[in-house]
Amino acid sequence: MNRFIATFFLILTISFPLISNCEIVDRVIAIVNDDIITLIELEKYVHVEKHGKYVSVNEYFRNIKLLERIDALVDNLLIKQQAKKLKIDVSDKEIDAIINNIKKQYLITEEELKEQLKKDNVNFKDFIEGLRTSTLRTRVLSQVISPEVLVTDNGLIEFYNKHIADYREELYKLKQIFISNNQSNPQNKATAAHNQLKEGKPFESIAKEFSDDPSGPDGGDIGFIKSEDLIPELKGAVRTLTPGAYTDVIRTPYGFLILKLIETKKGDTIAFEAVKDKIHERIIQEESGKRYKEYINKLRKSSYIEVKI
Repeated sequence: MNRFIATFFLILTISFPLISNCEIVDRVIAIVNDDIITLIELEKYVHVEKHGKYVSVNEYFRNIKLLERIDALVDNLLIKQQAKKLKIDVSDKEIDAIINNIKKQYLITEEELKEQLKKDNVNFKDFIEGLRTSTLRTRVLSQVISPEVLVTDNGLIEFYNKHIADYREELYKLKQIFISNNQSNPQNKATAAHNQLKEGKPFESIAKEFSDDPSGPDGGDIGFIKSEDLIPELKGAVRTLTPGAYTDVIRTPYGFLILKLIETKKGDTIAFEAVKDKIHERIIQEESGKRYKEYINKLRKSSYIEVKI
């Protein structure tokens, strides 16, 4: 579930700064129209963005370009100001629906979500506020940026041919430890297996001891698997791995999994018709990104912005 949190924060960090355990002396570092950004706010943003990698904001400053991070917070504040002008809001009921969708998608309870956030030093209340601001941002952009992007079939084919290397099958050679829901206390057993991995015990030995899958006696070896054949929870987790690394415990409808990536390679080129919809979505996203940058630049030109560092 750590990778779910990391992935989700990638969205939230452009929208809302959260919380850190570090204590620093606060001061104003930027003025944006009638609002300010403080050093404390930047420190909160840093903590979530880097997911606890740095112990203090001063250490972080030595490792990144500070002005780039301030620019991100300025953009965020400009969007919130526009939401206020346009009278755009997000209700508590809508936030509850988003939380419920998260729980269903990732097969977690609210208690498990809170526990994971706590491990990452993130306050649940601030996480909720981050969801609110992220949704607010989407609504502002959908209102002020025309959602209509004309994409023709010829345009899709041209994009496909130009980016043909992106549309070859991704193959993962994997080993797995699978703990079935038919077991008593399957999550506890999966956690115990994962703890042994962290202690340095070979993956293959643990698979032989714990795994309910037929691959267990072979050390969990399941050979090469196409990326498209993996369910979303597994695909997202494997995509973040380097060869030799393994995932956290992943909950699935059938039980709990730990995957180890052995090797990646490219397979056959995927037919155009099979990826046509994905290409359309990619073009829309790229065009929306361009329009967002244009909109932000327009807001910046019409706003008073003073950075005090």
